[in-house]
Amino acid sequence: MTGQLADFLAAHAERVAEVWAQLQGSAPEQRTGGGARSPRQFLSATLVALSADDLGPLMAFYEVDFDKTFELDQHLEKALLHLAALRPATAKVAVEAGLDPGSQLSLALDAAEDLAVIATRLSVTAARRLSQQISAMTTASSARGTSLSITMHELRRPLTILNSYGQLLSTGMLGQMPDSATVAIDGITASTEMMVRMVNALAELSRLEDPEDKLTIEPMGLTDLVAGAIETVTMEAKLRDCTVAQDVAPDITFRGDRRRLTLALTNILGNAVKHAPDGSTITIRGWQQDESIHVSVRDQGTGFAPRRPTGYSRSTTARWPSAIARCRAAASGSTLSRPWPSATAAACPPGRSRARERSSR
Repeated sequence: MTGQLADFLAAHAERVAEVWAQLQGSAPEQRTGGGARSPRQFLSATLVALSADDLGPLMAFYEVDFDKTFELDQHLEKALLHLAALRPATAKVAVEAGLDPGSQLSLALDAAEDLAVIATRLSVTAARRLSQQISAMTTASSARGTSLSITMHELRRPLTILNSYGQLLSTGMLGQMPDSATVAIDGITASTEMMVRMVNALAELSRLEDPEDKLTIEPMGLTDLVAGAIETVTMEAKLRDCTVAQDVAPDITFRGDRRRLTLALTNILGNAVKHAPDGSTITIRGWQQDESIHVSVRDQGTGFAPRRPTGYSRSTTARWPSAIARCRAAASGSTLSRPWPSATAAACPPGRSRARERSSR
């Protein structure tokens, strides 16, 4: 910066501010915390940036606060536009001041260069600060994920030991036990398995936030996927005297992440077992229709609470993780890639039971 622009602005500050405001067609703006922002204040902030190499007053004038990113882009855009408008305002005042053509050209070139430097520095400063904030948030998120992973690992061990002893006791391998004790042990085993499933779900959520955890795409059968999920909730269903029936069309194959899909389906089944009446039947169905593979879980729960309108069934479609949605299903020799839909509600004719159905497509 040669200082020519700064010297000119300092000598003609009032007139340049007046012309700049006329070109902008703007009246003094109100600050968020009160007070007005006048063209003269803008010019003073720009002069500090030109003379003292300090962007602080200019950023304060446009309320560029990196701790409050709401509308930050709009504030920066306005600052850049106003800096650009200072060039024609300076050129007009230079003509009024009677500068010769050579001096006008030299001032115009300096104004273009100096204002471009300020605009670039303002943009780079904003990008650097935002990058630092993103890096700090990423580090904090990674630390939380690591802490959660360690906690999940430490929880699995005692739960696994407890579950293993419970199964040994219930099968009589550690000696015969009275029927009353067997029922209690079955309840402990079922509750332990439910806790293990919850721990696995929390660990999976942590892994989904890890950018290094990639999908493991492999071919699988829908029958095997459903059978694995049912096996996971069998003990809990037995404790509630519930029956899990399946009606899955054979020979449906597709490609996907088995771990994530099994966890999603297990969570849906576990929720159905939790809310189903004791002694009821939970039905899981799987079929192919057009270019989609459908999986639905239906229980005999109470449906809507009494305060909610009647005449409709409670039906939700589980939103499986976005990572799973990228799995490509293959069936009947064709490759399917239809995304999993969002939640829907289905009408139920009056007089029918308000059973609850959860479905995934």
